[in-house]
Amino acid sequence: MKILHYYLIIILLLASCTKDDKPAPNPNPKPPTDIRDDISQYDARQWDGVKRGDIFYQIFVRSFADSNGDGIGDLRGITAKLEYLHQLGIAGIWLTPIHPSPSYHGYDVDDYMSVKSEYGTITDFDAMIAKANSLGIKVILDLVINHTSKNHPWFLEAIKSENNQFRDFFLFAKSTEIESSIASGNIPMTNYYYSGHWHNVPSGTTDYKYMGMFSDWMPEINYGLSDTCENSEPFKNMIEISKFWLSKGVAGFRLDAVKHIYQNETSDENPIFLGKFFNALKREKDDLYMVGENLSGNYKDVSPYYKGLPSMFNFDAWYKLIYVIENSHAKWFPKDIIEMESSFKANRSDAINATKLSNHDEDRTLSRLGGDPAKAKIAAAVLLTISGSPYLYYGEEIGMLGMKTGGDENVREPFLWDVLTSDNYRTTWRTPMYSTDNLVKPLEIQKKDLNSIYRVYEKFIKLRNTYPSLAQGSISYPNSYFETYEKNFMVFFREYQGEKLMVIHNVSPNISTIAISEPINKPIADMGKVNYTKINSTTYSVTMPPYSTIIFEL
Repeated sequence: MKILHYYLIIILLLASCTKDDKPAPNPNPKPPTDIRDDISQYDARQWDGVKRGDIFYQIFVRSFADSNGDGIGDLRGITAKLEYLHQLGIAGIWLTPIHPSPSYHGYDVDDYMSVKSEYGTITDFDAMIAKANSLGIKVILDLVINHTSKNHPWFLEAIKSENNQFRDFFLFAKSTEIESSIASGNIPMTNYYYSGHWHNVPSGTTDYKYMGMFSDWMPEINYGLSDTCENSEPFKNMIEISKFWLSKGVAGFRLDAVKHIYQNETSDENPIFLGKFFNALKREKDDLYMVGENLSGNYKDVSPYYKGLPSMFNFDAWYKLIYVIENSHAKWFPKDIIEMESSFKANRSDAINATKLSNHDEDRTLSRLGGDPAKAKIAAAVLLTISGSPYLYYGEEIGMLGMKTGGDENVREPFLWDVLTSDNYRTTWRTPMYSTDNLVKPLEIQKKDLNSIYRVYEKFIKLRNTYPSLAQGSISYPNSYFETYEKNFMVFFREYQGEKLMVIHNVSPNISTIAISEPINKPIADMGKVNYTKINSTTYSVTMPPYSTIIFEL
């Protein structure tokens, strides 16, 4: 009878776990077990595992983790490494394009509703989502909506004849009439002619050219006038594509190159289009998250795009931080951030300032900062203590190297999980030129090194997740800040619901002393062995080594 009872239990358990069941997201996953704070002489509160910081991690899928030994990163590899990201304190991941594509990077899509075979299957995707949900990690997908691949079925049909049902999905003009057609307003979405944007139709209607701003491999999608774009067939198709992935459990999307959907990047056309696209999907998912890429060097050019989307990447903040670190001129940076966020919120009250260091289109942080680990560490400390919603590019936490000189592939090299002889997940699709074993210490080695770049990321991610004021607090700076402090100091307050922290960064290669007159309760963390002494009842003297940080609780 005991044996029969045992088998009945097994049968019931199997019946309750059908293949189609989707586990609900776990809002309170078990907190990470390794929450040590070995590189600070001061005691912060212990992290309770709640990911208050809402920190995202960008994964270049092809380079991240290879599960099957074919040399190419894949979805199962990501699934296997989600526990690592959870332990680190990551709340969300952004995956670069996972769809079938003729390129290695995937930004020219052949099929928006399937997975590139090298990366796995839809079943693998479902398993990854389920694992991410169990760990409280959101997943957003890269969505390329301004162009397709020229191998996409829409384009292959569109070039066959002028009367094809997919002809209006793209922008065509007779080879001899492009300039005049644009000038007369007969080609939507364009306002000027540049010969490099127009390419010969390869077959069928060969007396025409088509528009592809980035490449002849990437024909531009035609959404028509922005005022009526929601009525176009491409718009309707993109909504259905997005709804498919939302039904699979993704939290939202990163939209590629949003200033290039309509050719005039400073008009209101792109924000109008983006607003319609976001709002149409928000009706399907109320907590939809969507972040846009507008690769502009001035935040004022990006700010109007908040009329369309809730979040935009802040490239300008990264460029300014590079100047700060290279010139030891730090004190204006909090003011810059405050002005940026004020501009964003003037266009959208709930604007999310998506901050970052480097990404897949830029020189890697450590390389951009001259290969100096101290500079890379202070960049990480600033990113994770300043206001905004931070994104980390894979490999930044171990100081991966890379310069775009010679090709974008150089900033998209394989992640180093362990020493080569023990690294079962390292991708080999590309032989690295920069992030080689003799130049970059693998993750497992850096975890054991209290002075590694990884330990800095681990520390400040934990702090941002622990203290609500660092995660979502307001930002301000002391009275007489600009008259009182030397330029190498960056000083600001983060405050939220009665909790107030004071953050000080010494962004210079020199030991510096700063006097502060604030009601200090206690220091909670530092980087670089910062010491302070009480001068009198209201004043403290803080001695800061090169590229160091201290955080006080007030």
